[in-house]
Amino acid sequence: MSIPEEEVQEVFKLFDQDGGGIKIKEIGTVMRSLGLAASEAQLRDFMAEATKKDSSGVSFADFLGYLRRAETTEAAKSVDVAKELEGMKSGLLHFFDRLPSKQIRENPPDSVKISDIKHLLSSLGEKMTEEEIEDMAREMRQSCRQTDGRVNFEDFVNLLKA
Repeated sequence: MSIPEEEVQEVFKLFDQDGGGIKIKEIGTVMRSLGLAASEAQLRDFMAEATKKDSSGVSFADFLGYLRRAETTEAAKSVDVAKELEGMKSGLLHFFDRLPSKQIRENPPDSVKISDIKHLLSSLGEKMTEEEIEDMAREMRQSCRQTDGRVNFEDFVNLLKA
């Protein structure tokens, strides 16, 4: 998923007030403005490369090259959401449903409690607000198979991927 060059140029121009390029220290800021979060190490490499080439600033062509390299790196780091969430499912079944590890491995249920998902979303990682959690629960109830307050986990994963 590559950012269109026209969009890159538009954002670049916002930072390039005089038409002579952006400041080297703004490479990361401009990338983040485009929704791309390059690592600090990668940004240091880009800044070192830009300084060697022209210490006065970064041209659009050079910036576009750095951006495309950062996009390639980010694409390589993309994660498999379903695989990552399998651990969450195992944890929900083990800690909240009190299922033994052997049963989770050999014959895991295909559903988890909506209330347990809501609890995790409100207390772990980037915590969600009550309103965000209720919106997600409403979406789960509308688009996922459910039985007795439990949601089909595969449907939940597909909801997150959408």
